[in-house]
Amino acid sequence: MIMLRKYIQKWLYVDVRVLALFRIIFGFLGILDVLRRYYLIDVFYSTSGMNFRREVTSKYSIKYFTLLDHFLTTTEVQLFFIITALCFFCLMVGYRTRLFQILSAVGLISIHNAAVILENGGDMAFNNYLIWTMFLPLGTSWSIDSLRKSIREIPEYDLNDLNKKVIPKSTHYFHFAYVACLVQLSMIYFYAGLNKTGAMWKDGTAVFYAYQLETFLTPIGECVSQYMNFELSYFMTHSAPHVQMFAPIAIFFPVLQPWMRRMVFITFIGFHGLIEICFGIGLFGWIMFSALLLLLSQEDINIMKTMLSRCFNREYIVFYDRDCGFCHFIARIIKRMDVFSRLTWADRLTENNNPKKLNNLLKNTIVILDPKTDKVWTRHRGFARIISVLPFGFLFSWILCIPGLEKLFGYIYDLISNNRIHLSKIMGLPACGIVDENLTSKLPKEDHVFFSMGKKGIGIASNLLVLMLLIGAVDYSTMVNKGYRKYSSKEAKKIKKVKKSTYHINARQKMKRILLYPRMHQNWNMFAPTVLRNEKWVIAEITFKDGEKLSLFKENENVEENFEYQYFTKKNQFWRKFFNRINKSGYKKYILQFKKWLTNTDYFSEYSGREVVEVKVWQLLESSPNLNMAPEDRPKVRKIELLGTKKENRKSKKIRKLKKSQLRKK
Repeated sequence: MIMLRKYIQKWLYVDVRVLALFRIIFGFLGILDVLRRYYLIDVFYSTSGMNFRREVTSKYSIKYFTLLDHFLTTTEVQLFFIITALCFFCLMVGYRTRLFQILSAVGLISIHNAAVILENGGDMAFNNYLIWTMFLPLGTSWSIDSLRKSIREIPEYDLNDLNKKVIPKSTHYFHFAYVACLVQLSMIYFYAGLNKTGAMWKDGTAVFYAYQLETFLTPIGECVSQYMNFELSYFMTHSAPHVQMFAPIAIFFPVLQPWMRRMVFITFIGFHGLIEICFGIGLFGWIMFSALLLLLSQEDINIMKTMLSRCFNREYIVFYDRDCGFCHFIARIIKRMDVFSRLTWADRLTENNNPKKLNNLLKNTIVILDPKTDKVWTRHRGFARIISVLPFGFLFSWILCIPGLEKLFGYIYDLISNNRIHLSKIMGLPACGIVDENLTSKLPKEDHVFFSMGKKGIGIASNLLVLMLLIGAVDYSTMVNKGYRKYSSKEAKKIKKVKKSTYHINARQKMKRILLYPRMHQNWNMFAPTVLRNEKWVIAEITFKDGEKLSLFKENENVEENFEYQYFTKKNQFWRKFFNRINKSGYKKYILQFKKWLTNTDYFSEYSGREVVEVKVWQLLESSPNLNMAPEDRPKVRKIELLGTKKENRKSKKIRKLKKSQLRKK
């Protein structure tokens, strides 16, 4: 039975330290996603820009959740973005983690759903993981919350307590939300591979055509494209779908774990890394990086810890003022961050190898001693030594010793040191003497029996809720991924049988509405069924009242003759998505809105307060060249004027006629 339990733990349990690592990366990506949209608020998100708010016109229309429907002006939307970024920062550092998990999800999903026309694979993956991980204890380890809990539950009153190692509790954790994260990762790769059904993926040219997409390529991608021949394209094209469809098998294979998941982790870190350095596709690859971290096991974390401990092999003795409550409190915090146990705590009564004039030094500063070399550091330089032995502390410790800046850090250290008694009183800590009867009597209280039962009840309910959502997500994925329907005749028969039952139809439709409310979309068709052959870009010709003309979104005049990498020096994922979709049937209604915005906006510095009298918008289209095509035979750029729908054009003409008649009367 014990062997079976260990086996299941390796398979379906997650280490809370893995969740902590995921939280840190995921929180940082959330901040990045919010900030990269911030400068586009007056284009896509506020009333100063284009209105992409989706109107539900009938009971059959699917409603998307977004709080931005209630934040309209530029100032309001800016405030919403800033608050969302702060929520992700609190999530990243693990402060009130559960609360900020929810607030971060609400904020970012609201931003994503406010302008679905800009949606990309990264947004879809982000939305799904925001929901699934909302049920996981991301703040149990490596967080401010875990630090506060440890300080509250494990009090240290003297040096003996400080030098005792904290014995960690079991770090294994099970919840269906973790299983859902693994299933989500598997579905992304499985359908991304299965949906690649086009001729390009069969004849081996898909990767070649991907490297012809000038509006996507990065400088490294442009360089790689010069060496992309048929043999290399053939190998990469046929490898990608097979590797992607292998991933779910390896993730859920019941034996040979964790080695199977390690294979997936290493393979797809390289896979997404190559895509990210070659193509500007936003945050999709980075979101997948963070999701892949969830494949790490307890053994992997222990191996990483062992490897890191070898890099931080310096040990120090830390002498501090034992009579200062504030100093003792800081020592307790540092002890918990010292995961490699590189620090030994001491005070003025310690008799082994004390530095000279220790008692005088401890009145004003902390004292750090290297027992191997007998070298001593004090003040901010001593604090830098402490930081250097903490995990990844070497990335920051050197900052305290930068010439010039170190005077500032020294001043700050002295300011805190000279006021430590006052700080102790403010924090309710003993100013002189560590032991306090009131503090020692405050032992951690045991949970009340009803409180424990309530926690178990909430845990069971959350597991059932996640399981229902997971079943719905898997079922929904079979409906929207064309590659699955094409290869599964049995599934087609099942769908026909289900159609006979009104009850099943209603249940599936309701679940679909629930999943799409936060946009937990499951259609994973990146570069599928075929790679784009037609690139699109938009340019706008602006005529001012003084007769001067200006071209927007055109970095080079030659772009109208030929799409080249150097002509798109200011590529942006959101503009590219907008330009690619605006002339599609479902989005043509935004063309006149785009023109109206170009007429009235002050977003562009080139306008300089001048009045716009006419706007013309053109879409440029170019087909990718065939393999081994000569440069002179490259397809020419096609230029199409964007006019919008017939209905909206008629409205626009009426408005223009009305304005002209009013001007004549004047």
